[in-house]
Amino acid sequence: MKNISLIIATIFMLSFTAMGNEGKANKNLNKKTVTVKTILANKFKSMLGYPSFILNEANEIVMVAYLIDENDVIHIKEISSSNVELKKYVFKHLDGKKIKNVKMEGLSGIVKLHFNVSNKQKINFQY
Repeated sequence: MKNISLIIATIFMLSFTAMGNEGKANKNLNKKTVTVKTILANKFKSMLGYPSFILNEANEIVMVAYLIDENDVIHIKEISSSNVELKKYVFKHLDGKKIKNVKMEGLSGIVKLHFNVSNKQKINFQY
């Protein structure tokens, strides 16, 4: 009887240890994902610049669905914006472009680009 209680207690403690380690692994994975997305946002910023000639002192939002292939080339799946010229600009500056110095193979997602005139002509990202 004492052995059975000891075995049950050991299994019980091991299960909690496994759950605790799983939480740490998920936190590390989330940090890595956020870091990769931050790096990608900065790459997008440098590729896009700020198209003031298209915006005409207006704030605009563009939603971009993307996929990065095994060669780190960006493929734009869809762009959503009310400004047709801005959609063309974003597509031209991102689609088919290679991301250099960072391996992002297989990454996909949606990024929301905020072109803000009031923030000293900056692009803000939401992913």
